[in-house]
Amino acid sequence: MGTVLLNSLNAWWPETMLGAGALVVMLLGAAKATRFLVMVAAWAAILAAACALWLAPVPPPAGMFYGLIVCDPFSLTFRWIALGTIAIVLLLVMASRETEPSVQGEYVGLLLLIGLGVILMAEANHLLMAYLAMELVSLSSYVLVGLLQEPRSAEASLKYLLFGALSSGMMLFGMSLLYGATGQLGFPELQRAAGGTAFAAQGAVLIAAALLLAGLAFKISMVPFHMWTPDAYEGAPVPVAALLSVGPKAAGLALLVRVVQVLGPVWGNLRPLLIVLTIVTMTLGNLAALTQTNVKRLLAYSTIGQVGYLLIGFVVNSSMGIDGLLFYLVAYLFMNLGAFACVVAVENATRSESIEAFRGLGQRSPGLALVCALFLLSLAGIPPLAGFFGKFLLFGSAIQTHHWWLAMAGILNSAVALYYYVNIIRLMYFVAPTTAAPVTAAAPLRMAVACCAFVTLLFGLLPGPLLALLHATTGIHLL
Repeated sequence: MGTVLLNSLNAWWPETMLGAGALVVMLLGAAKATRFLVMVAAWAAILAAACALWLAPVPPPAGMFYGLIVCDPFSLTFRWIALGTIAIVLLLVMASRETEPSVQGEYVGLLLLIGLGVILMAEANHLLMAYLAMELVSLSSYVLVGLLQEPRSAEASLKYLLFGALSSGMMLFGMSLLYGATGQLGFPELQRAAGGTAFAAQGAVLIAAALLLAGLAFKISMVPFHMWTPDAYEGAPVPVAALLSVGPKAAGLALLVRVVQVLGPVWGNLRPLLIVLTIVTMTLGNLAALTQTNVKRLLAYSTIGQVGYLLIGFVVNSSMGIDGLLFYLVAYLFMNLGAFACVVAVENATRSESIEAFRGLGQRSPGLALVCALFLLSLAGIPPLAGFFGKFLLFGSAIQTHHWWLAMAGILNSAVALYYYVNIIRLMYFVAPTTAAPVTAAAPLRMAVACCAFVTLLFGLLPGPLLALLHATTGIHLL
C-alpha cells in the first residue's frame, strides 16, 4: 500500500507543489504578510509546478492513487492550460485595483486551489474524484465571486452558490443511479459495466448520463444552465471573471469527453438533445451579447456563445472534432484572457465597466487599442488569428461528419458575434474620447497582454506544430 502511494506522489509533483503553494499563500495571508511576499510565494508555486511538469510530463498512467486519477497525454494538455491560465490571471491580479490588500492571501490562495481543481477534473478516473474536483473548483469560485465589498458581488456569489448547489445535487443523483445500475464508480469498470448492462437497466444509465450532463453543463455555462454566468461575471473582480471564463470550462469539457468515453453505449441516445442544446447555446449567448452595455456582461454572454462553438467538437466526437476542441480551447485561453486584461487596464483608468469607457482608446492608448482589437477579432474568428483556425477546425469537423446544421449555426453565429466585437473596435477608433488622458497599464498587465497577443498571432499564422502536438494526445485512447 505504501509503495503505491509513494509511486503516485513521485509522479504527481506538479499538483503537489501547486496545492502546497496554495496552502502556504493562504497561511501568509492569515499571518498578514505583505502583498509582495504573497505574490512571491504564489509565483514560486506556479514555476515549481511548471518545472516539475516539464521534467515529467507524462507519468505512468496505471496505479495512480489506486486508480482515482490518470495522468495520461490527454490530461497533459489541460494541466498546461490550468497552469497557463493561473499564471496570466495572477498577472491581472497584480495589476488590478479592485480588491483590498488585506484579502490578497486568501484571494491568491483560492486562485491556486482552482488551478489544482481544474487539473484534477481533467485527470479524474473515478466518479468520486470527479465530484471532489468539481466541488474544489466550485466552492473556491463562490468565495472569489463575492470578494468585492459591494452588494452586487454578494448577490452574484449567492446566486452562483444556489445554482451550483442545484447542479451538484443533480450530478450526485446521477452518480447514485449509475452506481445502482452498474455497481461501479471507476471509469474503466463503468465502461465495461455500461456496455453489458441488462436492457432493463439501460434506462437508468441513460437517466444517469443526462443528470451527469446537467451537472457539467452548469460548469461550462451551457444552456439551460447558464443563468449564473452574467451575474457572476459582473459581480466578481475582473481577474476572477477572466479565470471563470477559461479554467473551469476547459476542465468541464475535459471531464465531459471522459464521461462520453465511459458511457459510450448509451450516449448516442443523448446526441440529438446535445445537438439542439449546442445550437441554442451559441445562439442565445450571441444574441444576448448584442444588447449589453456592461463589458463584463458582454464578455459573459460571449463566453456562452464560445461554449457553443466548443461543443461542436464534443458532439461530433471525431478525431478532427476533438483536435478542433483542444486547439480552440488553447486559443480561447489566450484571446479571452487578453480581452479581460484590456478590460482591467480600462477599468483601472476610468473606474467604469461600460463599453463606453473604450471610447477613443485608439487615441488615448494606441498600443492597448491595437492588441484589444486583435483579441476581439480573434474571438470573432477573423483570419489569420488563432480563433479563425480553431473555428475552421470545429466547423470543418461538423461538415466532415455531416452535421450540416451545426456548421451552419456556427457560421451564422460568428457573423452575429462580429457585430458586437466590432462595435467595441468602432468605439476605440471612430468615436472621440471624453478625455485626452492616456490609459496606462502596469508592468504585469503589459506582460500579460503582450504574451496573449503574441500567442494569439503565432497560433493563427503557424497552427501546425500545436495541432500536431494536440493530435498526438488524442491519438491515445482515454481509457
